[in-house]
Amino acid sequence: MATHGSGLELALLVPSGAKGLDRVDPQVQVLKYGAGGGRLNPFLWREVAKLIRSFRPDLVHTHFAKATAIYRQVHRWTRIPYVATKHNPRRGAAYRKVPHVIAVSEAVRDSIPHNRVRVIYNGLVPDETVTPVRRTGPRPLQILNVGRLEPVKGQDRLIEALAACGADWHLTILGEGPYRANLEKLAAGLGVGERVALPGYRADAPAAMAACDVFIQASHSEGFGVALLEAMHYAPLAVSTPVGLAAEVFPDWLCWDPGDANSLGEILKEADSLAERFEVWAREIRPRFHLDSCVREHTGFYREIAVPPRRPDGDGGS
Repeated sequence: MATHGSGLELALLVPSGAKGLDRVDPQVQVLKYGAGGGRLNPFLWREVAKLIRSFRPDLVHTHFAKATAIYRQVHRWTRIPYVATKHNPRRGAAYRKVPHVIAVSEAVRDSIPHNRVRVIYNGLVPDETVTPVRRTGPRPLQILNVGRLEPVKGQDRLIEALAACGADWHLTILGEGPYRANLEKLAAGLGVGERVALPGYRADAPAAMAACDVFIQASHSEGFGVALLEAMHYAPLAVSTPVGLAAEVFPDWLCWDPGDANSLGEILKEADSLAERFEVWAREIRPRFHLDSCVREHTGFYREIAVPPRRPDGDGGS
């Protein structure tokens, strides 16, 4: 996390013991709170309010429902304007009374019951040292899926579709989660246990994407799909079910339908030629999802919210 040339002074408010702080830019002040007990703990509200006042921000930006619910309580004392980012399309009460919301996709915007919403896609700074390696010569297609091992990610239907497609393939699923045993049992039952690898979490997912032949997202639902965004930059070919980011920007020829037994198989048969088309398409669309674009849109929205509009002359003010 960095200021990334935005001209903003930033502070990050996190619980004590938060992970990943080694990735925070030194320019960003880190404020830590110690109170626990959940979002309804008044001692937590008081500590958060005190820390926020110590930084004296012009705007507070919350992420996810818990932080948003906490600051809704704290806002009664600080009166500092705020905006909340919603990352998933599940409907919930946390965002109903939030004055300004950022949605990471159109699907997420549709889950918010008011129109005070700005859609701002996530962005990344691509690692230019990681470049995809195109397949040469006959060998099994190396297929990659990245995501938490849980039913919503659809890895079970990906295994089923691959087992039925007739192609020569090997699937690697990077991630951890409670669904591991189910996936291992499913693959073994379909007779493809030796063709499915679940090595767990890997920090170098971009390198794994660059080394695969096809990245496949199989999710039932996504608010955005950060793994797919990374695959757009690093994989030779990325295809997805039409959810999240894919539903909004992927052309039809990059989407597969789990309800159609032949859908994924047809894509895999044409993987080499589709990779050439994908390279051209991805090169054109990637700038929309660079972190610079994301920062510009956030900064502009921040200034709209934090700075009240000037009253025109002659509007009756004294």
